[in-house]
Amino acid sequence: MQILNTLSVLALVVMSFALIVAVPVLYASSEDSGRSNRLILLGGIAWVALVLVNWGVSFLVV
Repeated sequence: MQILNTLSVLALVVMSFALIVAVPVLYASSEDSGRSNRLILLGGIAWVALVLVNWGVSFLVV
């Protein structure tokens, strides 16, 4: 279970760094704003899901 906790934290950190880079780039691009907004929304939903998974796994580890 400890390894699963470590992997969930790693996934959350990687997703956070990806969003830190992707959100300004997508907002700066003027090509297809609807597609960019959809990608940002999906990234935000995935980040919240990873936070909840991380909370659940760490709750089981302790």
